[in-house]
Amino acid sequence: LCLDATLPVYTSGAPQVNEISEWSVGIAGSPSNIQGWTQGVLKTVGINNDEPVTNALVANADGIASWVGILAAGTLGDTKITVSPNSTGELVVEECLKKYNVSFDPLVNFDYNSAQVGVLASLSDPDGNNFGSLWAPTLYSAIDTWGPESVICNGHHAGTNVIGGIMVSNEADEESSETAALGIASYLKGIDYFKRNRAKAKAYLNEFYEEQGLPPLSPEALDLEFSRPLYNLQEQLEMLARNEDSVSIVGMNSQETVDFMFGSGIIPFRLYAEIYIDDKYMKWIAANEALFKWTMTLEESSPVSPGDADAPVLSANNPDAATSRSLTTEAPPSSGNYQRLAVPIAIGFVIVIAVFNYMVN
Repeated sequence: LCLDATLPVYTSGAPQVNEISEWSVGIAGSPSNIQGWTQGVLKTVGINNDEPVTNALVANADGIASWVGILAAGTLGDTKITVSPNSTGELVVEECLKKYNVSFDPLVNFDYNSAQVGVLASLSDPDGNNFGSLWAPTLYSAIDTWGPESVICNGHHAGTNVIGGIMVSNEADEESSETAALGIASYLKGIDYFKRNRAKAKAYLNEFYEEQGLPPLSPEALDLEFSRPLYNLQEQLEMLARNEDSVSIVGMNSQETVDFMFGSGIIPFRLYAEIYIDDKYMKWIAANEALFKWTMTLEESSPVSPGDADAPVLSANNPDAATSRSLTTEAPPSSGNYQRLAVPIAIGFVIVIAVFNYMVN
């Protein structure tokens, strides 16, 4: 698609949003999507994955042994849990404790550490805490160290909706929306490939992981990573479609995080999740036959030319994107006309990073 893409990787979504002037399309968890919208700098245009299984309350060996006593007492007492603040990890921990009827006080029982490596270090330290909130990929290190029984409870067990979002900066939405849309289309093609070729995708993910200087994931960790539902273009449209009550599945699944963030004082007002979710990018991609076909098949040739003068208009002033004219099927412009695109991703979305890296390279 003639995209000169860069792929910065962040340790979490918050610094990614703070540097939004540096990128056009991004991937991060729901809190960052919500925070960015309340700051007036981005909009959510899709779902990147469903991740309650890879977001968990974790214990080391001592914690595993003490959990039975905590359940019997029905309270954490003075037990501490190391938690990343203002995160879906904190939400999952709270919902897990509620599920097991274990009373807690965040001011007493939560030790906050913004870095996932810090949470893992606390679990590994004999003088640290025996419980922590971890998500992928740090979660896999805990499982490798203390076994699958170290996962006391995850978001799926607690019935908690934990999703990530595809974001477009407001600047890109206003000034280079078509380039952003083509970047999203590239990502969606990668998703389609990963869904159809799990064995090759797992091998590629580990190859990418090692390129980042990290140990490869174990077969068990790879299976857990690939248990995350991923959504191709057709599934994006279904997840974004609103019912007779004007509620989409993405909006419904995001509302729990919105309410958590408001209740925790992270955002200043309660908002309706559908407000910050915009389906025009997915509709625009789907409305162009050549691009839709390219996105949903394993065909490798590029069907579109983002630099063509007759390409459709997609902007903040053209919300009815599905009515735009079809993209040209002529040959792409030369490399000298490549469209620049920065796509930052929070490190927790290991599989999503690999998808983007696969498409870029």
